Amino acid sequence: NAQHLPGQHQSREQGCSVREENMIHYDPGEYGLKFAFRIHGSVFPKAMVPAAFCTLLAMIMHWLFRLHPETLDRFAGGDAEASVLGGFTFILGFLVVFRSQQAYSRWWEGGTLLQQLRGEWFNSYSCLIAFCNAAPEKRASVVKFQYQLIRLFSLLYGCALQQVASEGDHKFELIDIEGLDVESLRFLQSSHDRCEITLQWIQRLIVEMDADGTIKIAAPILSRVFNELGNGIVNLNNARKITDFPIPFHLAQMITIMLLCHSFITPVICAATVETLPWTGMITFMVCFSYWSVHYISMELEMPFGDDLNDLPLREMQEDMNKSLAQLLDKKAQEVPKFAFDPEKHLEIKKQVVDFGTLVPDLDMPIAEKKAEQAKDIEHNPASVAPVPYELPAPAKGPLPDIVGKEMSPIGPPADIVSNKVSSIGDAAALKPSSVMLASAAPDVNASAGLKTEHKSEPSSTGRPKVPAMEGVDVLADLGQRVETQLSRAVRQLEILAAQSTTQLRLDRHKLGGLAPRCDRTTNTMSDSLLAL
Repeated sequence: NAQHLPGQHQSREQGCSVREENMIHYDPGEYGLKFAFRIHGSVFPKAMVPAAFCTLLAMIMHWLFRLHPETLDRFAGGDAEASVLGGFTFILGFLVVFRSQQAYSRWWEGGTLLQQLRGEWFNSYSCLIAFCNAAPEKRASVVKFQYQLIRLFSLLYGCALQQVASEGDHKFELIDIEGLDVESLRFLQSSHDRCEITLQWIQRLIVEMDADGTIKIAAPILSRVFNELGNGIVNLNNARKITDFPIPFHLAQMITIMLLCHSFITPVICAATVETLPWTGMITFMVCFSYWSVHYISMELEMPFGDDLNDLPLREMQEDMNKSLAQLLDKKAQEVPKFAFDPEKHLEIKKQVVDFGTLVPDLDMPIAEKKAEQAKDIEHNPASVAPVPYELPAPAKGPLPDIVGKEMSPIGPPADIVSNKVSSIGDAAALKPSSVMLASAAPDVNASAGLKTEHKSEPSSTGRPKVPAMEGVDVLADLGQRVETQLSRAVRQLEILAAQSTTQLRLDRHKLGGLAPRCDRTTNTMSDSLLAL
């Protein structure tokens, strides 16, 4: 089973410490307050430590200043001191916000590059699966190639994520690599860049399979696979710069030193200027807590490939890639869905709203329930009933039967064209000829009514046998009603057949050439006869 390859979940079975949750998914709620007080994954606990220290310092200094008023006069500042402090606070705020913006840009770019890399490599893998030779004699070679290819692509993506990961534990789920050459794996282990070696193996495998005939596709189309593999390695190197190049040291150092100075200045200013002790503590806590929270958010976002709760879910991305790779080896994924083409339904482009949660709603519906629904539809809309399938007989030689008292010449396309049109329309566009002719309808009705009739062989003036007389006016009325019902059904089915034949002949008019007008005349004559009948 392609969805359960051996060793696909081997990393968990061998005791790899894999975090179940890397990036936090949250629901803000209707008013955006549902997640506001969540502690798990928040920087609030970390920011509370310096904020609490500054608050405690401010309250102690406020008590000392009120205990010794002469000391308060020494720390009291004027307009010049306030202007200098305002400039310092502005520069610090600008640097903190600038770093947070750069950190978010790095975080978003890292996720974008990894998703582009995944799309490029998966598309190349999908193309290689589609390009495999469908010849029966190449079946064994194709299967071996596909199952070797899926392991190499899983290894390639795992090596790529391992290169960008900044954490110490580099354990990722791989599709079982057992069966690959041990010496090659040892070489891969000791190589400078494992991703480049794996990519080279894949490209070499493609070249060998193309020469062997396992891959059967034109060379210009196959070259697109190599382009996508190359684009993926370019995106990987762009993602690696986020790991290799952190925020410049002097910028990070400057911001940290200014935050420390701000944490000591703010308590002094609040203790000296705010009159009440509670407000001194609250203002100091709010200001320091805000600055340190933004600072810690920047520190987490600027390295998005780590193992923190707010980092990108690298292991989940690897597991998702493995599932996608394995899904393409399923037989249903490699076969195009069959399409029962019906010209009357599918030549007209219709729009339909589909719930993808119930894409095939009646797939598991019992047969009895389906028949009940079909019967209900027929009862509400009898005209929508599809005709009963049958195979059209070959056109009879000589004049057609006299339906309304006159003969019609056998105008129409040859028998081979009629049979071809029937096969193109499908079985649903045909009729079953049983019990639709008047000559066979009357005896059947008589038999079903349990009537005894006396058959006479005297022909009429037109050469047709007369219907035997029956006793009883009630019996005749009942028989007439039954015959009328049978005739109405036959007429309706013949009208449907005539309309379908006309539609198909008009669709294929360019194929019929000169026969099309003759077929139209035959159809019109049939319709006139039915109306007269």
